[in-house]
Amino acid sequence: MRLIRLALQNFRQHADTQLEFRPGLTGIIGPNGAGKTTILEAIAWVIYGTPAIRGTRDSIRFNRALGRVTEKVELEFELRGETYRVWRGPRDAELYRADGEDPVARGLSEVTRQLRRRLGMSYQEFFNTYFTGQKQLQFLGAMGPTERARFLSQVLGYERLRAAQTLVRDERKVLKGKADELRQNLGDVEELERREEEAEARLSAANRLLVEAEKEEKEAADGFSQLEPVWGELTSARERDRHLREELRVLGTRRERVLKERKDFDAELGVLADASKNLSELRSAVGLLQGLAAEDEKLRVLSEAESRRLDLAKQLEVQRERVETLSKRVVEEETHGEALEDLKKAAAGQEEERERLERLREEMMSRWQRDAQDVESGLRILLRQAAELENQIEQLEAAGPDGVCPTCTRPLGAEFDRVLGLLRGQYEEVVQDGKWHRKRQEQLSSEPAEVTAATEQVGAAREEHERLKTELAVAEAALARAAAMRVELEEDESRARNLAGAIAALPEGYDSDRHAEVRQRLEDLRKLEKQITQLETRLERQVQLKGARAEAEEEEKQIRAQVIDMEAKRAELGFLEERYAAVGEQYEAARGRRDGARLNLERARGEADAARQAADATRREKREHQKLSRLIRQREAEHRLHNDLDAALAELRDELNDRVRPELSEIASVFLTELTDGRYNQIEINRDYEVVVLDGGEEKPVISGGEEDLANLVLRLAISQMIADRAGQTLSLLIFDEVFGGLDEHRRESVVHLLQRLQDRFEQVILITHIESVREGLDQVMRVAYDETTGGSVVHDESPGASDEALEVEDLAALVSE
Repeated sequence: MRLIRLALQNFRQHADTQLEFRPGLTGIIGPNGAGKTTILEAIAWVIYGTPAIRGTRDSIRFNRALGRVTEKVELEFELRGETYRVWRGPRDAELYRADGEDPVARGLSEVTRQLRRRLGMSYQEFFNTYFTGQKQLQFLGAMGPTERARFLSQVLGYERLRAAQTLVRDERKVLKGKADELRQNLGDVEELERREEEAEARLSAANRLLVEAEKEEKEAADGFSQLEPVWGELTSARERDRHLREELRVLGTRRERVLKERKDFDAELGVLADASKNLSELRSAVGLLQGLAAEDEKLRVLSEAESRRLDLAKQLEVQRERVETLSKRVVEEETHGEALEDLKKAAAGQEEERERLERLREEMMSRWQRDAQDVESGLRILLRQAAELENQIEQLEAAGPDGVCPTCTRPLGAEFDRVLGLLRGQYEEVVQDGKWHRKRQEQLSSEPAEVTAATEQVGAAREEHERLKTELAVAEAALARAAAMRVELEEDESRARNLAGAIAALPEGYDSDRHAEVRQRLEDLRKLEKQITQLETRLERQVQLKGARAEAEEEEKQIRAQVIDMEAKRAELGFLEERYAAVGEQYEAARGRRDGARLNLERARGEADAARQAADATRREKREHQKLSRLIRQREAEHRLHNDLDAALAELRDELNDRVRPELSEIASVFLTELTDGRYNQIEINRDYEVVVLDGGEEKPVISGGEEDLANLVLRLAISQMIADRAGQTLSLLIFDEVFGGLDEHRRESVVHLLQRLQDRFEQVILITHIESVREGLDQVMRVAYDETTGGSVVHDESPGASDEALEVEDLAALVSE
């Protein structure tokens, strides 16, 4: 695989970044936090989607992206001699061949599936092959033997056998639990047979009782059916007699009601005769009603005008007070707003001063943090050098003059004292330098006084700025309120004038005492008028009352005739209550015998059903016992099978791990031969997975720092080569992310030199680092910087003769503002 072009839009801190990759050794250089590793993350995202990045899909969007502009990454790369182009956004993705216009795949999941099939690697395998992360050149040295074996098993895919073995063991535990549970539920077969015999005996006895109960129920039903017709006739006669007696009672009640109504009609006709005599006297008394009604209406109109005048007068008083209050408030608000222009000028000047102080404070903070990082890095290097020198001194002292040089492996002889003195002098110099760095580190551990003072000045400037902003807002609000209150004042003055005009237009001359007198007289006359109406209505009913009295007399005659007819029918029926009671006792006794026999029959049937169900249940239990026995034997066989499978997986994993070491050693030895021009041609990984460099077939007891870097590098390349070979890929790309973190300057140069020598084998090697000194040995240099103005990262190609395709700060700012 070879990278050709990468484009990032609104991805993390990259608003719009374009990178062109060329063959050879390429460096992506920039300070920590500038967005270098984000470039690797973009490559992972465009190929494998959201599972390959930190955080969630929502967290990758550039935090200053505007509107509907979405995040997008596009990658062009070469694989097996064919060029592809893929782009991915949050909701869609497409994969193209370079010479095709139609996409090979479309959609998030389909594009990921197609790329994974063409690469032949999962996300984890892809990164373990092409990428070497921070401090991974020394990764095996920092692990114990067990951790080294597990790491190699993971990156080479063998660790999946451990997962399979875990599944086998979990299933084996489940099978054992199921078998134990089935045994607990398995009953005693002899007990089941005894219960089956008892159930069969109970069923035979219940069937005999059922036959006897059916015979008894038939005899009782026959006796009851003989009495049933006689009892039905007596019941019908008794019902007809009760109906006749009820009709006689109703006729008696109607006759009493009719006699009472005729008496009431006679009394009311007498009262109406007296009322007709008083009607003419009342009519003459209400003649004055019409004149008083007109006078009452006139007085009512004057009363409403007087009430309206009082209400408007109160409103006018309140309105005038409001006008006076608003006038005073308008003057006060306009006075507050007079200082507006002066406050604007003061706020602008203070803003410039605050920005100057903040820039000064940021410069001091950056300088302090940079010094602290440099001191810490130097101290780590000195501690490592001191440990190496101390180890070499101990080896020389232990070996004596007859020993060999720990660096060149030659015998010292007469040079022993000079070499030992030279190493001790170097050790003392390193110790003194370390003390100075330690002291300097303590000095830089707390915030310098000048930074603290600058922080306090920035805080004071911010407080003054906020105070001026508050006063400016108060002045602007006061002028706005004054303008609004002036409009409200004009409206209130107009409303007061309208109220005064409405009061002047109302009529006057209302007399409340005369109004009360007229109302009282009208009330008295209306009562008399009501009495007249009632008397006239009652007199209209005289004709109706006389007709109703005649109808009541005729109804009473009809009721007497109906009573005589009903009494004759009752005598003809001849019903006797004594005979009905005697036959009823016989009927109830026969029904009781029949119901008892039916109840005994149902009990016998219930017992027979219960016995049959009990027999069926024992048969089912016996069949279930046989089924459980077969299932237990099956579970035990599966449990033995999983025991064998667990042991086989363990043996296979151990065998594969043992095969890894010689295969890795062989591949690493090829790289070692190429990188040392045949000086060293063999590297070995022992049973503890430690890297051993062989010289002429013999283990080198001591290797230098550069040789250690070389060993770590060829081992990392061997691992990548092995994964790529198993995926059917040609390993042509290497990416190293911040691998220089724990190396001094000399060892950094050594690693860069080794990487340069790999260009014949690897077409493209990419270094991501914040260390500037490595750029001299690179074929292509891309600088990544963070622009505080736009909040985004900017990339420049600083290779000799290259055109800068990154966005300048002004262009990026213009893009963000759009």
